[in-house]
Amino acid sequence: MKRIVVALTALLAVVVPVTITGSPASASPRSQAVGMAYNYLEYTAFSKGGLADQLVYEGFSPAVANYAVNNIRVNWRKQAVKMAKNYLRYTHFSCSGLIDQLVYEQFSYANASYGANQTSAC
Repeated sequence: MKRIVVALTALLAVVVPVTITGSPASASPRSQAVGMAYNYLEYTAFSKGGLADQLVYEGFSPAVANYAVNNIRVNWRKQAVKMAKNYLRYTHFSCSGLIDQLVYEQFSYANASYGANQTSAC
């Protein structure tokens, strides 16, 4: 029986190649921060500064957090639109109030204005 298991194992190694990659725990802090940034953006909207602050809150250094937000592919204007629409789902805002709220969330004034103007508040 032992000989069959060894032969089967050898056969599977030839037929089904396996690539072992590093586990997430062995990745660098920068790649961990980039991954976490993408994870956050999958379920909620963030400004660039807000996302960097969230990564620092999660324990990354400010330098690593800034590296992450500067090295991900994200449209910050679209994030402003998403956040503006999220706010309007549970409370009311005037157009200027919504812009102010988005600026408070660390969007640039231009992105905040764009985001608010894509909603029913403006």
